[in-house]
Amino acid sequence: MTKRFAVIGLGHFGLNLSLSLMGRKAEVLALDVREERVELVRDKVSHAVVADSKDIKALKGLGLTEMDAVIVAIGEDFESSMLTTAHLQELGVKNIVNRVVSPVHEKLLNLMKIEDLVLPEGDSAEQLARRLTIQGVVESLELNDEYSIAEVKVPDPFIGKTLNEIDLRKKYHVNLVTVIRRKESRKFLTLGEREKSLVVLGVPDSDMQFTTDDILVVFGKEKYISALTEG
Repeated sequence: MTKRFAVIGLGHFGLNLSLSLMGRKAEVLALDVREERVELVRDKVSHAVVADSKDIKALKGLGLTEMDAVIVAIGEDFESSMLTTAHLQELGVKNIVNRVVSPVHEKLLNLMKIEDLVLPEGDSAEQLARRLTIQGVVESLELNDEYSIAEVKVPDPFIGKTLNEIDLRKKYHVNLVTVIRRKESRKFLTLGEREKSLVVLGVPDSDMQFTTDDILVVFGKEKYISALTEG
């Protein structure tokens, strides 16, 4: 099924993200208040709209609640970014991805319960496009046109099974590099709560059993990694 995204804000990052998503066979709605920016991508994306995202009326009727994700890529206007995000929440958009423009912006987005934040300096448009279009991928590193290393959320069918039972290499054509797992410490913070930390398990044994919230670090061709995340 073709994934659908909306990109709001067509500066350098938003424009490149829109093109990267299109290059990965996604459907893209690109939106900006500046007509000249919209014209740059009109013939290169699925749909391009001139609209002021600070006005909730302009966002209604665009089908944003049906998108796999709406990315707020506004970079130079702090107020527009915050107001746009608030409107998207009011409209009921479930998956909102925000470009962070400052530490204060990040704190406010955290208060708004926005969990998917992007720092363009560390997360390129192509990297974000890859993460958005491959279900279940937390982070990925493209080694060349064919092969990638990716951090993947453990698929539900794997939970409770051993590496030997799943046989990733034979059935899914990928190699498991290691597993990142949440581990409870013995230090109690408050009654009933424990501090949790991420630990790298090293080279997995064949009898290692996968648990909920495991992150698998895998190596292989992107098409096989994508198939793995789909179960």
